[in-house]
Amino acid sequence: MKKEALEQAAHAMGQAGERQGLVVVRDGALVFERYWANDYHRAEPDWRNVSFSSGKSWGATMVGRAINLGHLALDDPASRYVDPSITGLHPATRIHHLLTMSSGGSLVVKPSSHPPRKLNDQTPPGPPDEYVRTEGKSKEPRAPEGYGIDLEPGTMFFYDGAAADHLAEIVTAATGMRSFDFMRNEVLEPLGCRNTGYQPEGVDSNGDIRIGGSMLISCRDMARLGQLYLQGGRWGSTRLLDAAFVDAATSPSPGNPDYGFLWWLNTTGEIPAAPRSMFYAAGALGQYCFVVPERRLVVATMGFGRPPLTPQRAWEILAPALLAS
Repeated sequence: MKKEALEQAAHAMGQAGERQGLVVVRDGALVFERYWANDYHRAEPDWRNVSFSSGKSWGATMVGRAINLGHLALDDPASRYVDPSITGLHPATRIHHLLTMSSGGSLVVKPSSHPPRKLNDQTPPGPPDEYVRTEGKSKEPRAPEGYGIDLEPGTMFFYDGAAADHLAEIVTAATGMRSFDFMRNEVLEPLGCRNTGYQPEGVDSNGDIRIGGSMLISCRDMARLGQLYLQGGRWGSTRLLDAAFVDAATSPSPGNPDYGFLWWLNTTGEIPAAPRSMFYAAGALGQYCFVVPERRLVVATMGFGRPPLTPQRAWEILAPALLAS
């Protein structure tokens, strides 16, 4: 990778909406970074962006860590840890269903992520994101028939973070530690994340995080997540995730060849300019952590912009600099 090509890519990416940062890691070393200032962000490496749904891949990592420590298993019923009358999940829902968006859904949901605020917005944070129970049918757009009511787990893939949020409660019940604390103590701190937390609204009154979003995170710390998976679940001399979990998390799930365990895949080439082996965390408006195993490459970019930066557009910009032989 040539610095001039990376500079050109960064310049182009900076034009694509209100980017905050771009970080490129090769062979575990930071080889390039660029930051931009705008109404929502400062041009600083430690600036914390709102994750939106890229936080789901962190949620999967929290579950994987609990599995590594012997608290959970992928085939465990969710009902072993939290009663279906509380979660609203189908009694047959298992942990792997929640990780692959095939749980059948729940009518017990949390609100959507809160968008970032402009730097001059002094509005105080809102109340915690508490679960609310909707009645009758799912309010999720395009939800299939029976979603959250009687749709059998494993029947179909339907992308909706509301059901996955319940993994936080399950981790709390399985480990005896609030999921907020478990994420901090067992995932973020071991990875050396220095600028990562949650929006005040993203942690409920029980200390459970909102997996579907609401993380606050720097681009550098987002890249750490990708590096953990690139290294097969090891961080230094410590194994944080089982190698089998990492492999399953980044392999096609039964219902969608382009989705693993709350990670997106490029198995079918939906992102033409990127390698088919790539997997990535993705959040609204362009929050990405791309991992390209054969190039030993991790790329994180975050920011707030409209129109949003799509993964396809990101790779149109990045590929000439990152994939040149």
